[in-house]
Amino acid sequence: MESSVRDHKDYQTEVEHLEFTKEYIQSVLEMSKGNKEQIVENLKEAFADLDTSESSLSYMTLLTNAQYLELAETELERLASVIGKPYFSRINFTSSGDAHEEILYIGKVSLFDRVNQIPIIVDWRSPIANVYYDGRLGNVTYDAYGEKQSGYLSLKRQYEIEDGLLKEIRDIDLTTHDELLQKSLSGKADNRLNEIVATIQNEQNEVIRASLKHPIIVQGAAGSGKTTIALHRISYFLYSSGYRFPPEKLMILAPNRLFIDYISAVLPDLGVNKIKQTTYIDFMRKCLGKKIKLLSPNSKLMALIKGEEKSKWIQWVTSYKGSLEFKGVIDRFLREIEQSLAPSEDFIIEKTRLMKGQNIKRLFLKEYIYLPIYKRIDKIKNLLSNDVRIKKSIILTKINKKYDDALDKALYSSRLDSEKRRKIVVSLMDTKEKRLSAVQQESKIAVKKYMDSFVKRDIFTLYQELMTSPDLLQQYAPTLAENECKRLSQYCHKIFAKKALELEDLAPLFYMKAKLEGIEEPYKMKSIFIDEAQDYSYFQFAALKEGFETDLFTIVGDLAQGIHSYRGLDSWEPLVTEIFPNANYQTLQKSYRTTVEIMHVANDILTLMDKDLPKVEPVIRHGDKPRFTKIDPANLPGLRQVLEQEIHLLHAEDLHSIAIIGRTDQECQRIYSMLETSQLPIQLLEEKQDMKKGSVVILPSYLSKGLEFDAVFILALEEAYTEEELDIKLLYVAMTRPMHRLFMYAKDQAQLLLNKVPSDHFEIK
Repeated sequence: MESSVRDHKDYQTEVEHLEFTKEYIQSVLEMSKGNKEQIVENLKEAFADLDTSESSLSYMTLLTNAQYLELAETELERLASVIGKPYFSRINFTSSGDAHEEILYIGKVSLFDRVNQIPIIVDWRSPIANVYYDGRLGNVTYDAYGEKQSGYLSLKRQYEIEDGLLKEIRDIDLTTHDELLQKSLSGKADNRLNEIVATIQNEQNEVIRASLKHPIIVQGAAGSGKTTIALHRISYFLYSSGYRFPPEKLMILAPNRLFIDYISAVLPDLGVNKIKQTTYIDFMRKCLGKKIKLLSPNSKLMALIKGEEKSKWIQWVTSYKGSLEFKGVIDRFLREIEQSLAPSEDFIIEKTRLMKGQNIKRLFLKEYIYLPIYKRIDKIKNLLSNDVRIKKSIILTKINKKYDDALDKALYSSRLDSEKRRKIVVSLMDTKEKRLSAVQQESKIAVKKYMDSFVKRDIFTLYQELMTSPDLLQQYAPTLAENECKRLSQYCHKIFAKKALELEDLAPLFYMKAKLEGIEEPYKMKSIFIDEAQDYSYFQFAALKEGFETDLFTIVGDLAQGIHSYRGLDSWEPLVTEIFPNANYQTLQKSYRTTVEIMHVANDILTLMDKDLPKVEPVIRHGDKPRFTKIDPANLPGLRQVLEQEIHLLHAEDLHSIAIIGRTDQECQRIYSMLETSQLPIQLLEEKQDMKKGSVVILPSYLSKGLEFDAVFILALEEAYTEEELDIKLLYVAMTRPMHRLFMYAKDQAQLLLNKVPSDHFEIK
């Protein structure tokens, strides 16, 4: 390796440029450190000013310096993180109409010469960097802020730089770019996410840089890079539109906390800080503002896997609650609430009508329709309060004038004798005082009295009333049969009796909150990134869109891995046609994770499903065939010894990221009990745990989605995979986790459906 890189004609020039870049970064770091110290001094002065003056100028000085300090710290951290590998590629590019050829080095950060503003490093997210990812040598075009740019690309060069040393130089075309990809893919699982920037492929780049003004939905095969693409799209989003959306308004909805741990180290490396990372359940708990007891979402999955008798009904209920049809039920229910709250009475203070009831109703139902229903009530209340404040003096003036005129008339009337005049005057004065007093009194309570008919009921109470009443369900769900409404209400009654909710109840509650109360500003996100989207329901997507009042969603998933399809999606079509009609829809069928040999077996398993799912296209990277070993489940000590030997051999090959995947939690517990006394570091992984580096993790198939390992062992001790759709998906998920090696252990091939796979696609030991 060392001699080949030195043989390159530009080796010395490139070494000198690398040294210059590192030295320049070091000088910028020192300068930034100095800036930071100056800003701290400025902050101290600003604080001192605030002691004596609370002028807006002092606050602005403080705010501005705080922002600069944050910027300086961020710049310092990012530059420090890349000094050992400041860039990964170079392009030589001549813009059309310009005789000067630019030499541009592409990396993870931007760096400009502070004197002449010539780029020293070009950020991979910049428009010109697109030429590296998409352009072949020759004439090329690229999009820059909505305008087409063209030019001539004379060189694409790739570097391998480790710890600040130049290890390899490649002048790349399509073929050598594939060589680079092969080298990246043959690496280890624990370093893959960090290095993807250098090897982003054309179809992945299209997704990352797709219009940021429209939602995007991506059907991506296992190993197609869905997760890394989503993360890089976030980075690209902040680079291109960060001035419009602070990172605090961007959110990743991860499938579980394990996944958040998996990606947490990558985001800062991509220049993504402060973005909200959470799970759907955790976010809903905070947003709904109530302590929610949630029944285990995986209990239904387990019931379905075990084929329990109740599972078919549970599957129907779960699917129905997540459907757009059920959203229609909630919409009709909310319309009834809206109509019942719409006022019809005139607003009157002491015989004076301040506003007609029909006008207030029109405001409530039409003019204020842009507001959540309960906020319309507040709006009406404020309107009436202002009306009282403005018109009260007018009313008092009118009463005073009316009675003063009457008094003048009585006092100066020649037709009245003195006694009669006295009685009339006394009566007028009494009546005047009473009316003036009445106006004063009623004006204090008139608004409250009028608004008492507007009752803001708790969304949880309303939802419970709807779901436990067969009559209400029949009224708002006309497509359901009477017995279905009755059985559904009984089912929900049992859930509520436990003072609990199911996962599927969160979407309708969030939707009701959005429509009735509105989502509080801290929880109102501007752009949302969802991975494993196939496990979300149509109602979940519709509710999130409504609650956040945006359709800037990046949605990635794989229907073939939809092990939660009983509650999730079975097709992307309703999402594209009904919920996000402006969405870009793209597919990624190339798998960059697994070898050809592993993918062949996984595709064989996928074809057992009665679904029209396209086969995954593996990138041509060969390895060992998956291996099946017949075991005797009664001889667990012998099996433990075999597994230990295999894992030691893998460690000797420098393959350390290893998973043992079982069908269910119970099967994993059996595997763990077998290996508990092993000398190997073993971890029985649960959803809320972090993976321990260096440990062999044991986890159920459903929890392995989205993760990847150097090697995977699929074990069937007591539980066989059947030809039911759910089992096929679970097995497919497990088979598509390894990058390099797949081992399968069972009593016979049928337990892992290998009797349905061509025998030359795997080895038998």
